[in-house]
Amino acid sequence: MFTKVYFNYWERGAMGNLEQTGTRAKAYQLNLDSLIYGTIAEIGAGQEVARQFFRAGKASGTVAKTVSAYDMQMSDAIYGIEQSGRYVSRSRLENMLDTEYYLLVQRLPGTRPPGTTFFAFGDTVAAKTRESSRDSHGWMGLKFQSSAGADPSRIIIHVRMLDEKNRDQQECLGTLGVNLIHSAFNLSHDPEALVDALIETLEWGRIELNFIEFSGPAFSEVDNRRLNIRLVTSSLSPVVMFTPDGNAAVPADLLFRRQVLLFRGSFRPFLPVHEDMIRCAVKCFSEHLSTSPKNIVSFCEMNVARYLSEGLDEISDLYERVTSLTQKGYHVMVTSHLRYFRLSEYFSGRDKHKIGFILSVDNIRAILDDTYYEGMEGGILEAMGKLFASDSTLLAYPNRAPGSDEIITIDNVAVPDHQKYLYRHLIHSGRIMALRPDPETLAPFIPDPDRPTDAPSQS
Repeated sequence: MFTKVYFNYWERGAMGNLEQTGTRAKAYQLNLDSLIYGTIAEIGAGQEVARQFFRAGKASGTVAKTVSAYDMQMSDAIYGIEQSGRYVSRSRLENMLDTEYYLLVQRLPGTRPPGTTFFAFGDTVAAKTRESSRDSHGWMGLKFQSSAGADPSRIIIHVRMLDEKNRDQQECLGTLGVNLIHSAFNLSHDPEALVDALIETLEWGRIELNFIEFSGPAFSEVDNRRLNIRLVTSSLSPVVMFTPDGNAAVPADLLFRRQVLLFRGSFRPFLPVHEDMIRCAVKCFSEHLSTSPKNIVSFCEMNVARYLSEGLDEISDLYERVTSLTQKGYHVMVTSHLRYFRLSEYFSGRDKHKIGFILSVDNIRAILDDTYYEGMEGGILEAMGKLFASDSTLLAYPNRAPGSDEIITIDNVAVPDHQKYLYRHLIHSGRIMALRPDPETLAPFIPDPDRPTDAPSQS
């Protein structure tokens, strides 16, 4: 039925460009299904999702109610007082979904055709305004029955909006919301396909989905870690983060008022020397910033750019390493940023975080290798400028050469002759700092053969 409706509607010329065709066709398909019925509640950025259903036509077939509680007092009266004071938050979204879904199932079951499935859609968003340069982001979710009479299942996502204009952000949210509702009712049996369908008809670079969570009977077999890793491997987000309890986390929440340490590797396996590198880096970085180690969050970061460029599916491999590292008590990042300066730009573009990169002294030589910056107009100088523009620091762990008593440090590591002046400047300016482990227990650090430190690519 859906395919026929799509082409008939398109042939009638009721829609314009391709993006409108896809979004409005999905809304129209849902509107024609009398067994899908629910509420759309939106706070911030207009009622863009509801608007798509009304513009498509026959919205009364699917939409029981739309609501938009912009006033904080009115929002509190409907959904309860937000103790955190943050209205663009997961807790506010969950209250919206629970309240609206409860009202539906309490008031309407006896009035709808047998087999009706109910849903409550909600979003709470801080879109771009002229008065603020804050990050444009929001929470979006759906609480729905996958079959008539079933206990509800739920999908929650966090989105960053990257369009420069408010109107463009609104249109993007409308498309994303329709995709979420449509995919939930058509692809709940295939969560990976559901995730990929969320950005259908949206051009790359308009939004970033950096968190997703499935729950309920429709998703009883789903592992949310795998789906969050898929956000990166499917290019829906450049970064996803996991906490030591193994759960995915929204970057902005995890990084709030904290400084950042990043340790890049494949961690196959995670060795005692890795543990010592992190311990030494936390001590050095906290002293350097005159702050408590509690104000620093350390990540084991794994990069998927190599897998993406080679067309490999490494979700299972990444999943195993994320699980292993979180079980050891570490925060974990999975990213698609190949070069260090791309990571530096990612963090500096969000807040004024101090960033420390944990690495072996042997990696210094790779960072100073001109061939890694081929294709960049400004070469190594452009890369260094971008890397340190966000007040980044390289924290270099010494190495004991295998079969030798010599300890290689930032003071005696061999660097190319033509880069020595740049290298000494970075040390004297505090951009490269030495980590100082116990020399008696120092083990040789063998560079990871699976990953280049920085590779000649534009990622």
